[in-house]
Amino acid sequence: MEMIIMNREIDDLESVIDKYRWEEHREFIKPAFGKGCIMDIPGLILSSFGIEDGGNSQRIQDVDIESPDHVIFLLLDGFGYSTIKYSSEKNSMKYLEEFLDRSAMRLITSVFPSTTSTATVSYHTNMLPVEHRILGYNSYIPEIGTVCNMISLSPVGRKDSSILENGYEMPWIGNNGTIHSKLDSNEVRSFLYLPNAIKNSGLTKLTGIGSSISGYVTISQMITQLKKDLINFREKTFHFCYISTIDAISHKVGPYTDDAAMEIELIFMMLKEQLVNSPGLPKNTLLFISADHGHMVLDRKQIIDFRHDKQLRSWMSAPVYGDPRAPFMRFENGRTESAIEYLKEKYPENFFPLRIQDLARNGFFGNSRNNVDHVDSLGDLVLIMKNSSSVFDYSLKILDPYNDGESMIGMHGGLSQEEMIVPFISRKIA
Repeated sequence: MEMIIMNREIDDLESVIDKYRWEEHREFIKPAFGKGCIMDIPGLILSSFGIEDGGNSQRIQDVDIESPDHVIFLLLDGFGYSTIKYSSEKNSMKYLEEFLDRSAMRLITSVFPSTTSTATVSYHTNMLPVEHRILGYNSYIPEIGTVCNMISLSPVGRKDSSILENGYEMPWIGNNGTIHSKLDSNEVRSFLYLPNAIKNSGLTKLTGIGSSISGYVTISQMITQLKKDLINFREKTFHFCYISTIDAISHKVGPYTDDAAMEIELIFMMLKEQLVNSPGLPKNTLLFISADHGHMVLDRKQIIDFRHDKQLRSWMSAPVYGDPRAPFMRFENGRTESAIEYLKEKYPENFFPLRIQDLARNGFFGNSRNNVDHVDSLGDLVLIMKNSSSVFDYSLKILDPYNDGESMIGMHGGLSQEEMIVPFISRKIA
């Protein structure tokens, strides 16, 4: 595995990132499925235990896994490479740098949209975005006829009304199974550690099947439970740990701040002092660390509110959904072409519209081996954000008045280098 050090010359780093650039638009990063993408990590985890996942089996290459007995995977929400680099340049990051000195790290891409719900489902199921069809924080569900929140899996504004508990099924996900269920059927015990706030969410009910789920209040409590599970279970084990704090700070305070840097340093301090240096850990334990996305800082002057665009709204068949940096749109029959020309002419500095079918055929939601016939159900257009632009549809405030998305500082979902490039770190800790 190639080791990438923080103080390596910028030209070397750029050459690594350069291979991920979208040929038609070099300022953007294209998901590198099978060639260095977070989507390759589930396949690596399964194969480390000698489990193949049929046609879905992709994995990060050249990682020395040596048939571990125990694997810990830390998913650090919002842990983008740009945030790591800024933090290391502007702050003393003793614990982070020491950890990286003893680890192997490479840069890989997120999926598109580069957002938590899309990435999380891919991580847990080993399904490409084009297969699991969850492409944003909010998605339009044609069978229900409304926009739904993909974390709670409930209609927007009704977080306590899960669509799963009211008769809606996602058989294409359920029939595929999760990596946890696949591990369990191969005699590997799987554990999932989540903040209490999302332990019982609709998304967890889909993605946590086959795992023993533990909720936690603080990261220290999570590590304490993790150590207990590692020590108490003699069979082979897998531990999926989700930590949301870097993302929360990046959204509310900013990704390029002392606050974000100190949160990163705190996490790696606890990893060293409370996990890596902890006596009694079982032998042959591997630790993997990665992220779902990085963050772009929004420009308040480049926020577009489609609520006031009467011409556009007259053609739309649903509110804008997805993420502010990756908005998806649906139109009345026969209006898509008019909308494309209109959007190009009116908002040339902010974004450009592309058909979802075209992006799918070009591998943005998964590589070309996948059938994209069902992509029409995802909508008509997606808007590729330029610079620090974003799109909000404030008409949804009627349904979800407590959504404070417009107050966000850091944001993600798009194809910028800041959002798309994340680390993959691996290390044997016992």
